[in-house]
Amino acid sequence: MSTKFRFAIWAMTGAISLSGCRSAEKIEKPIKPVQVEQAQNYFPGGENSSGERYSANIMPSMQMELAFKNGGYISDIARVSGNRYIQEGDVAAKGTVLARLRKDDFASKISQAEALVAEAQSTTEANKAQLSEAEAAFRQAERDLNRATNLLENRSLTKPEFEGARTKHELAQARVEAVRAQSKVIEAKISGAQAILSEARLAQQDAALRAPFDCYVLKKMIEPGSMVAPGRPVFVVADRSSLKAIFGVPDLTVRNVKIGTQLKFTTEAIPDMEFSGWISRISPAADPKSRAFDVEATIPRPSRELRLGMIASLTLPTGRSSSPVLVVPINAIVRLKQSPEDYAVNVVSDQAGKQVAQQRRVKLGQAFGNMIAVTEGISLGDRVIISGSALIVDGEQVRVIQ
Repeated sequence: MSTKFRFAIWAMTGAISLSGCRSAEKIEKPIKPVQVEQAQNYFPGGENSSGERYSANIMPSMQMELAFKNGGYISDIARVSGNRYIQEGDVAAKGTVLARLRKDDFASKISQAEALVAEAQSTTEANKAQLSEAEAAFRQAERDLNRATNLLENRSLTKPEFEGARTKHELAQARVEAVRAQSKVIEAKISGAQAILSEARLAQQDAALRAPFDCYVLKKMIEPGSMVAPGRPVFVVADRSSLKAIFGVPDLTVRNVKIGTQLKFTTEAIPDMEFSGWISRISPAADPKSRAFDVEATIPRPSRELRLGMIASLTLPTGRSSSPVLVVPINAIVRLKQSPEDYAVNVVSDQAGKQVAQQRRVKLGQAFGNMIAVTEGISLGDRVIISGSALIVDGEQVRVIQ
């Protein structure tokens, strides 16, 4: 074998080896970088505290949609300081006319109804006169019939003369009944006309839309001159004599919550002010999603600075020291691959100098902001993966980054 041929074989063999090495390098799986956070203790009410902290939504104690019973054109809207029309966020005292419909439309209906009543009543006197005349004729016919009966018995009156007296009596009686029936028709007509008149007058009163209580204007959906349909809401108002704060508590706490318990509220928006209230309602059933019981607290005579939609903080007395709860970040929770209805976390541990992710089944408790309690499955100080947890395979090597 020549030297040139041997060199060609050696060069080809080397090229194949290098190619194989590169292929091996390409299929080598990279180590996934992950971020971790230790499982830690959390004190729901603060260490050595006799209460638990909650966040509550400030809402109106009573909210109402106001609408006109009858449709029409808006002629005027209430004005406030500065002679401007009332707007959302303004306050109105009970009985304030918030808006008014055009009066002319209702005045014409009242005039028409009054004309109907007058027309019906004008026939009443004539009917009374007719009834008086018919009753007098009937009484005379009745006397004549009695006289004719006596004469017929004494054979002093012929049969045809008696029949004439009886026919006259029957006609007089029929006349009275007809006039009385006409009287009932007239009375019904008068009652109908008076009902129309009362309805027209009531509609005129309803043309003024009044504030049902001391209120805030939450929404205003009309302007002067706009046309409104019957029953369509034109204002949304909220009672300003009190507000309510709504928050949810778990089943272990709700048994300690009592109606009438006095509470103190603070807000980040008004840090230097404290508001007082009392528990006024406790939901009898838990929310099916959050598993929390809604608790409502009433805040009477609130300051104007406390606005609807604010978030208030409160401490709910429990009568016991707050026990620590083991928590992890919510984004560390994943579905268990073998059982999708259960939950798990990926815990990083050192094995033979390598950092390995192990999936552990856990049982979850109450959420505290962006943290959630874990009642079973991990221990204090365990490092749980908080980024890319759903993409980690059980037993996979990982690289912890800051």
